Amino acid sequence: MRVPRLIRAALEKAGIRGAERVSSGVDVVGDIAVVRLAGFTPAEKRRAARALLGESKNLRVVMEQEGGIEGEFRLRKLKHLAGERRTVTLHRENGCSYRVDLAKSYFSPRLGTERSRVAGLVKKKEKVLNMFAGVGPFSILIAKTSGARVTSCEANPVAARLHEENNRLNKVEGLVEVIEGDAAGLPGKVHGKFDRVIMPHPSEADRFLPVALAMAKKGGTIHYYRHVLGEDEDEAELALRKELARLLPRTSRFASRRVRAVGPRWVELVADIRAA
Repeated sequence: MRVPRLIRAALEKAGIRGAERVSSGVDVVGDIAVVRLAGFTPAEKRRAARALLGESKNLRVVMEQEGGIEGEFRLRKLKHLAGERRTVTLHRENGCSYRVDLAKSYFSPRLGTERSRVAGLVKKKEKVLNMFAGVGPFSILIAKTSGARVTSCEANPVAARLHEENNRLNKVEGLVEVIEGDAAGLPGKVHGKFDRVIMPHPSEADRFLPVALAMAKKGGTIHYYRHVLGEDEDEAELALRKELARLLPRTSRFASRRVRAVGPRWVELVADIRAA
């Protein structure tokens, strides 16, 4: 859920001026709401958070995200504002359930539609590699909806353990294998090649593309996610095309599409690459 009006309504309900300045909405993961309230006082933030709990009966925790997604494991820096003091929750999406620790593992509810799109492309006999699996939302949905076998790689040990738990929770432990470690080491750990490779790490996907190309079968598909700067989407798409022209073999083909806006002049794009 990313609805600016929800947090604006909470600010207005709490009698706090400046609601019109709020441009980002609320990320709801399970029963935890994550907000951004730069420019408001600590007291105003706490009042707004309590009002937000009143706006939705499904919420039990409100956290403020300070800064962006940071570090090797792409974590949020969170500050408790209201409700229960915890960062672990159960998130339901696309018919699946995921145990998530927002302080110790990466998860974005904004990618639910994209996860569903990719899962809908997978055929049962495919062999799929997810290079940056997190707690498992791409991998588990693919296995559950298509019956395909998925190999998940995750460097964050907390996220890898949660992925294993989520495999059992969704009854796909026989279809999804979790490998804990850096994706750069996959060629030495995994034998054979894959029909489909997923790269949901938009800040560093370019660095790992050679590994993805090495792991993909000829004619297979690589889903390459990237945060791209541009004055508009046409400019961002052009920048992505120029990047891939440098990184891909000349015989490679791809189609790109918008996934979501990620900030002023920044957009997340995905290139569905046909491996040469």
